[in-house]
Amino acid sequence: MKLNAKRDTSVRGMRTSLVEKAGEWLFALFLFAGYYKADPRLAFIQTHIDITVLFWVLSFCAFLYRILKKPSTSKIPERFAIVAALFLILVVCLVGSLLYSESTQYGYDKTLRFIVLTGWAFFGAGFLISDILSLKRFSWAIAAISVAMAIDALTGYVGVGRIGFVTAFGSNYIALARTSGLGLLATVAFLLPTERTPLMKLALWGIAALQLWGALSAGARGPVIALILSLVLFFALSARGLPSIRIERYALRLGVVMLAALVILGIFGGELFSTLMFRTQVLISEGGTSALTRFGLYHEAFDLWARSPIWGNGIGGFGIAVTGQDVREYPHNIILELGAETGLIGVLIFVTMLIVAFAKPVINLSAQRGLTTTVTRYLLVACCFALLNAMVSGDINDNRMLFTWIALVASVSRFQKGEAVGSLNLHSIGTYQAKDLAEKLQKGG
Repeated sequence: MKLNAKRDTSVRGMRTSLVEKAGEWLFALFLFAGYYKADPRLAFIQTHIDITVLFWVLSFCAFLYRILKKPSTSKIPERFAIVAALFLILVVCLVGSLLYSESTQYGYDKTLRFIVLTGWAFFGAGFLISDILSLKRFSWAIAAISVAMAIDALTGYVGVGRIGFVTAFGSNYIALARTSGLGLLATVAFLLPTERTPLMKLALWGIAALQLWGALSAGARGPVIALILSLVLFFALSARGLPSIRIERYALRLGVVMLAALVILGIFGGELFSTLMFRTQVLISEGGTSALTRFGLYHEAFDLWARSPIWGNGIGGFGIAVTGQDVREYPHNIILELGAETGLIGVLIFVTMLIVAFAKPVINLSAQRGLTTTVTRYLLVACCFALLNAMVSGDINDNRMLFTWIALVASVSRFQKGEAVGSLNLHSIGTYQAKDLAEKLQKGG
């Protein structure tokens, strides 16, 4: 009887543990749902319920479960609360712009999506990703999704030396490049430097290579440029001390690996990633249809913003101004999009969100050590990648993941020494890894 009771308790404990840890994975699946839900293999789900909505509901339920079980997990960092208040002001700005917008259909749809989907992308990060172990589970989820997309892309690879976009799970080439790029940053900026097991480190290097292939083979220029600039920022944040510059040991090793990768790409890149190379040459020499179209949209957005510089022309107004119809259209630049539709007010609110979120982590980074540095640098670099992508493609709701990273950067204090050490759970990641993380955090104090 005692054995059965212990077994039942153990099973219940395992189920509870799985439910508690599933939140970050469900949240990641919600964020990336638009990149894989068009896959015909998932039609049996998509025909009954939209996959984005499904994982929205499931991740929200995971949050409610945690709140009901451990109300203390709802503790919110002060800086996140400030940024959250600014986000709500931006929501009010968007809703208010409906009063003078000519868009009577798309404008309402866009606002509703911002409140429900982009809103949860922001607040879900603040509520669900509550400590260092939670951040690690979320990062593993990103890495896993990016690897799955890269593997699926391999099946549709056009072949060495051939020109053609590479996609995965029924999405477009930009989705593959973005996901692979973000997965690569999660792997090299956070998972690798915090992993101690040699075998797992080796596996992570293999994962990084696959993610790099996915980012470069897709044929998208914007995400690759964003990835390069984000890696440059990673190394810049790893350097300390002037005039005698010292670079963190891990960053130095990563730099050597990146240098070797650049040499290999210089030799074989023209054949392996012919689409990206061809499109880059076209961009430099002729501009290309895609780039010229974007510049045309930028010009339209500037003109529209100039008509009403303070208030903008109302949410959804860009589509009417460009096409003459109430349809989905956007300038592929989040600043110009906000400027054209919500004016200087919307732009200032958004820029203030960025400044408030970034200011303290950037200022404090030079004084940090150990895992604290690793986490802060990772969040800044990932947010930079999302921001750069939002400046060249998609609309504000397509770039909802940017608001996820803004929320995480604003919540960086909860991933650092005090709260992170208190949240370490030996049953969550294993005794060895938990002790190792605790030691790193203490060194970072």
